[in-house]
Amino acid sequence: MKYFILSLIAMIVCHISIAQDRRNIENLVTFAKVYGYIKYFHPSDEASSLDWNSFSIYGAEQIIKCRSTEETVEALNKLFKPIAPGAKFYISNKINPYDLEKITPKNLIGYQTTYWQHRGVHLGMSYDYNDTYRSVRVNAKKMIFKSDDFGQLTTIIDAQKYKGKKIRYSGWVKMENGSDGTGHLRFQTLNSDETTGFFDNMKNQPIVENVWKQYQIEGIADSTAKSFIIGCQLRGRGTLYFDKVELSYEDKGKWFSIPLDRGGFETETLYKDKSYARWGYSGKGYSFAISENESSEGYKSARIKFTGIVVGDKEKKLYSNGPKFGELIEKKVGENIFCQIPLVLYSNEQNTFPQAKTEELVKLQKELENDNYLPENLEFRLGNVLNVYNVFQHFFPYFKEVGVDWEAELRKALLRCYDDKTEKDHLQTLQKFTAPLKDGHINISRGKKPYYALPISWEWIEDKLVVTRILDAQIPINIGDVITHINGINSKEYFTEIRSRISAGTKGWLDHISTTTSIYGDKDSRLIVTIGDKEIDLRRKPGSYHDARSFNHYRPAYKILNDSVMYLNITTIEMETINELMPQLQKSKSIICDLRGYPNKNHEFIRHLLKSNDTTKSWMMVPKIIYPDQENLLGYEARNWMEVMKSKKPFLGDKQVIFITNGEAISYAESYMGYIKGYELATIVGQPTAGTNGNANSFELPGGYVVTWTGMKVVKHDGSQLHAIGILPDIYVNKTIQGLKSGKDEFLEKAIELTREKRVHSP
Repeated sequence: MKYFILSLIAMIVCHISIAQDRRNIENLVTFAKVYGYIKYFHPSDEASSLDWNSFSIYGAEQIIKCRSTEETVEALNKLFKPIAPGAKFYISNKINPYDLEKITPKNLIGYQTTYWQHRGVHLGMSYDYNDTYRSVRVNAKKMIFKSDDFGQLTTIIDAQKYKGKKIRYSGWVKMENGSDGTGHLRFQTLNSDETTGFFDNMKNQPIVENVWKQYQIEGIADSTAKSFIIGCQLRGRGTLYFDKVELSYEDKGKWFSIPLDRGGFETETLYKDKSYARWGYSGKGYSFAISENESSEGYKSARIKFTGIVVGDKEKKLYSNGPKFGELIEKKVGENIFCQIPLVLYSNEQNTFPQAKTEELVKLQKELENDNYLPENLEFRLGNVLNVYNVFQHFFPYFKEVGVDWEAELRKALLRCYDDKTEKDHLQTLQKFTAPLKDGHINISRGKKPYYALPISWEWIEDKLVVTRILDAQIPINIGDVITHINGINSKEYFTEIRSRISAGTKGWLDHISTTTSIYGDKDSRLIVTIGDKEIDLRRKPGSYHDARSFNHYRPAYKILNDSVMYLNITTIEMETINELMPQLQKSKSIICDLRGYPNKNHEFIRHLLKSNDTTKSWMMVPKIIYPDQENLLGYEARNWMEVMKSKKPFLGDKQVIFITNGEAISYAESYMGYIKGYELATIVGQPTAGTNGNANSFELPGGYVVTWTGMKVVKHDGSQLHAIGILPDIYVNKTIQGLKSGKDEFLEKAIELTREKRVHSP
């Protein structure tokens, strides 16, 4: 009986837990929707000045505490009232009337309407390509941060006694809670001829933790070393604390301290320049001070804080059309939960109307300072997923093409957050979340790690994992060997997990990225591969293999195949070289162009294939967005290469031109191939391209996770779909294991075969 009661209690607890988890997911989906609506489409001053990254984490933390619909609505009103005082959230089975008088000033003199217009999106993004993407809050003051990329503290140490020695530089660093930026130790050797010797600024290992920790850099001082420049940098927004600096050198296997009279900051003063006698600071938009509130030991430390240099100016319209005053985002955002959020507000020289209560906004901003940016925290992971969801929900231009249920994918990603424990788990959740978008530009990373690679390359050929290159003659493997198992797992199953984290438009790009990324891993990590009845232990070593891995480097930039056929490797040849080869190209009957990869800035070659100037006006299109959820698009802003693609002599289009391509051809390569296909400038041989084109966009999440994605829509020259299809060849070629073993380039051989057929059939 006792056992039965305990079992019953356990079942009830389990049932309650599952029900609460489901409620949490639904609450998070509701919060995610409202978060995106207000961040990108509600034009209040309060919302535009908010630290949205911190707010996503804080909001997720608050919303998962809710145990009923009433509590959820109460939480939404409490969270968003300080930044969107005109927004309403309520429980109902229908949309309620909205009182516009509450967001209308009594006297409209001096007021204008303010609203968001987006060309693609720039709000919250990391950078912009030539002003391609823009986000404008019309008639509101634009906050432009004209700060340097980093602020730094440095000092100079005489290095004359330590030439040729191994040097170790260390310091204690702590990032303040709520910091979006990253910390970095900096160590530079300056030689007697004023050149830089060893240099490391921890670019690949950024500091993000809110705890005091010691970090270090090791390097060899050059034989002509004159001085060491050591210090610490803050890159981006936030606050960094720096303390307890130490420098040492190695001699005969032992380490000895290099005397420093300013290793701590108990008695130090900071100056505006660096010298041998003191700590100097530099960096516009950063403040530098001695902190008496933080230290790794003692009572003081150095503090670097992002302040920003802000320039205010009213933003002008991107387009003549915009939402009208009174238009609202009126949507059901949860079970019987509705939102009403103004798309347009009135604003004057001072502020948007209505204003939030200052004390409520200040209180919220204080709460955001307490957020802990660590992947080990559930709310951190949830906040990042919510951010990713909204960028794509409102601005990804290919939902129609890929047919993904994005809200369903959001729920899956949120559920994974509950199981994740480490930063690697979280990274993989973000990757799996975006994989269904089939966008080959999507790359999610957290810092750059050194390359540690296997001493082989492999590819999928004839549906088998085949060794294609061996970079260590000592291992008992041959080119063409088939790997059936990896670490005891069937090779196809092993790659299923890898592929689940890759966003790829076509099979060619998916195979290329999965076989490439699977080669890399942690230093000295092992893979046991099975070939026939043999098991072979492979270890990943430092990236000496990396440069040797690209097959393009094994193909010449150009080659005269015979007296009538020229070969050009478009991935490596420079335009200057092509120009030098023009006399020979004019004499050739056939030109084979190899674009299995990325062009080397030589698209001007296309001009010599065009009989007349390019007339394709709108194969690149940037979406014009003023409403959420990509509803009622204003259309697209057309982009093209018409100014560049004008026919140029000598004309080579009267020759037999053959282009070789495959799934490694992405982005710029597909712009190139788009002209070849669209204007029928050549016979295309090989495999479909990657199916991903358009200027990439990028944003950074808390914790240093960087997300790159495609921000514009690109179609083929006839207006048909390119995304997730690619440029298709006229003649398909497949690699074979036998061809690999015999050293054949079957793609190139097919192209050469076509030139022979041309000669046979020529009059």
